[in-house]
Amino acid sequence: MTPIDEARRATPPREGGGPERSEPTPAEDEEGVPPGIWLGGGLVLSAAVLGLFAETPTLSWASAAFSSTACLCALWVGRQSAREIGVFAWLLGPMGGILAAIAAHSSAAANGPILALEGAALAAGVLLTRALMDQLAQTPLQAAVRSLSASLPAHVRRPAEDVSDPLAADLHKLSASTVRTGEEVIVLAGEALAVDGVVQAGEARVLPYPGATAALKRVPGDSVIAGARVVRGALRVLATRVGDQRALPRVKDFATSAGPGAAQLARFAHLARTWGALATVLAAVVVLALADTGRLAQPLAAASSLLLAAPLLALRRAAHAPLLAAGAHAGARGIIYQSAGALERSGHVSVVAMAPHRTLTEGRPEVVEMHMVGDGKAESLIADLAAAEKVATSHPIGTAIEQFARERKIEAREVRRATYVPGRGVTAITENNEELVAGNRRFLLDSGISVAVADAEAARAEGAGRTPVFAARQGRIQAILTLEDHLRVGARAAVQRMFDMDLEVVLLTGDQRRPMERLAAAVDIEHVKAELLPEERGHAVRNLAEAGGRVAVIGYPDEDDAALAAAHVGIVLGGAGGTGGERAVALVTEDVRDAAAALWIAHAAREQSLRATRAAVGAFALVFAAGAAGLMIPAVASALALAVDSQCLSVGTRLLHRFALRLPATT
Repeated sequence: MTPIDEARRATPPREGGGPERSEPTPAEDEEGVPPGIWLGGGLVLSAAVLGLFAETPTLSWASAAFSSTACLCALWVGRQSAREIGVFAWLLGPMGGILAAIAAHSSAAANGPILALEGAALAAGVLLTRALMDQLAQTPLQAAVRSLSASLPAHVRRPAEDVSDPLAADLHKLSASTVRTGEEVIVLAGEALAVDGVVQAGEARVLPYPGATAALKRVPGDSVIAGARVVRGALRVLATRVGDQRALPRVKDFATSAGPGAAQLARFAHLARTWGALATVLAAVVVLALADTGRLAQPLAAASSLLLAAPLLALRRAAHAPLLAAGAHAGARGIIYQSAGALERSGHVSVVAMAPHRTLTEGRPEVVEMHMVGDGKAESLIADLAAAEKVATSHPIGTAIEQFARERKIEAREVRRATYVPGRGVTAITENNEELVAGNRRFLLDSGISVAVADAEAARAEGAGRTPVFAARQGRIQAILTLEDHLRVGARAAVQRMFDMDLEVVLLTGDQRRPMERLAAAVDIEHVKAELLPEERGHAVRNLAEAGGRVAVIGYPDEDDAALAAAHVGIVLGGAGGTGGERAVALVTEDVRDAAAALWIAHAAREQSLRATRAAVGAFALVFAAGAAGLMIPAVASALALAVDSQCLSVGTRLLHRFALRLPATT
């Protein structure tokens, strides 16, 4: 028995194909209301009751003390936010509530029982409510982010040493933390991959991301991400990213406001939060400093209003929560954003450009007709073409011509100096020392070959939406091969989703204009830039950007590198996990619907973030102006803060629900 057979027997597939729990699962958030809320609620109720009967300074003091203690309970319940908004900003609200209680006691002592004590109790109750709202709103969002990493295995298999089988694995599993970029791992049937990488050997059916329901074939050269589960077969994978740099764990970093990958809106929120907290405290100090020492109740109330209503946590959530929600939902369906900044840029896109092959079409054209023009023999020409096209075997047209020869059982003949010109065609010298040229119209004309005798037949093919390939020997056209590629499943739906976002869609292609215009018309695309070399597509993208749009390019690594490099946002099909997936967005699948979904998710996240941020900033400006002028009381300030928080704190959770409703799974 070989080592790999022993390894497979040692690790049978998990029953039901469920995820391996390879690392401690983070403790679930406690369900229900935290004890601090119950305690604080009791204190608020006691403060409110005492305030109604505060006819003596003792009862007034007791009511204020209960309200202040309830504020400290709110501070404790919201302690997790101190790490996100800073200790200084975390203290503002509760300190404002305590100031409101002191102001209420002073007012009651001077004027007898009044509504000030009830207002202070209300402010404390609102602080508790806001802390509870934030905790409840963040629970599903954080659970969605954690779930991305929870399904990743904590152990890997190394390739066995001194074994001829490239898929032989060591019997003992090692910690995934020991793997470094550039090292190789083995994944057997029933196991999940622990690293992002590129397949080096083997062939397998793989569930390409946690939660995927349809298995895809993976062969050498294909990219895979951590969490992909092998259903059948085995793979040897070269690690491209490990640890927290893997595609799925990287989502948790979307909440940061620093670093090159941070979103601009998050940077703004960080600055506004930092300087806003300082400005609020300074304004409160100024209000108190300018107050009449004999009548401190009103200035204390104004200062507390400033501290109570400063929506600093709401501002943080407004800027970051939509990005986390978008990254978590996208990652769970195989859409990988490089960073929060890349996600934000994707939400700015107004123009989408793509080559149609393998995006809108299946990318498997077939030769449906061959029309001879000269007096040569078809079999001889096909044999020469099949041999010449081997240099372009990765190109769909070259593959189609080779398949055409195999179907007719014609063996390729020997050719010399076969050369592939990207976006144009091939040339070769046949065994009869004849020069063979095959490609599009522009290629033959540039080679000094007239295509006039074949124009009518080419026009007929183009009119039917097919692609003509001219074949010439010794400077004379001998045949036209007509190729047809079918529209891809989901292409129309993907383009329609882009139109629904008011995006302009442009086709960039090296093919002849007429068949591409017919293809574009089938999916209602109006703009086609045809007969472009790969590098010319990059120039076309830059021209689109110079016209005032933010351009996203949907394409494949290597094939569309020039266009992807020129775009504001590059969306790489099937590149997630590999070196080609370093663009702004990388997809696990090659489904163009996922590309459209990536843009929709980013647009929705940016829209929600902007709306919530504007609400928080607007409320802050209103409270700052009114509070500094002494025109706002704590109860009103608390109510305004609660209204802002109700919109901003839950923006991430609402977005998760919206994604689930609007984005059906494609695999």
